[in-house]
Amino acid sequence: MRAFTSALVLFGITGCVSTGQVGILSRSGADPAALITQANPYEEVGLTSGRSCRHFALNLIPFGDAALSTAVDEALTAVDGDALINVVVSSSLFGFIPYYNLYAFTCTSVKGTAIRFVVDANPEAVIP
Repeated sequence: MRAFTSALVLFGITGCVSTGQVGILSRSGADPAALITQANPYEEVGLTSGRSCRHFALNLIPFGDAALSTAVDEALTAVDGDALINVVVSSSLFGFIPYYNLYAFTCTSVKGTAIRFVVDANPEAVIP
């Protein structure tokens, strides 16, 4: 009976996670080319993380937002940062009783060092 219960739990809940690294990510709407082409001084704010999830009920009713930009914006808003460097991005998908698609969710998570651009007296400096 114990083996049957364990097998039922194993087959009733499934999941998948993938992880990768990214050099730099900025707020949605910012010009990423300006971060690379312009010499913008910055200060490190500290480590931060953000997460965004999308849920599916009965495989018909989606709600939430699992976009990478949403997770980045959440991480930067928490520390009032402008961009993330040394970023680790992970994406996960979990399903409960996946054969019938009763409930599933996917999440995107980011972790990295938040930076804030230093605004100086140079009027030619371009801060994204």
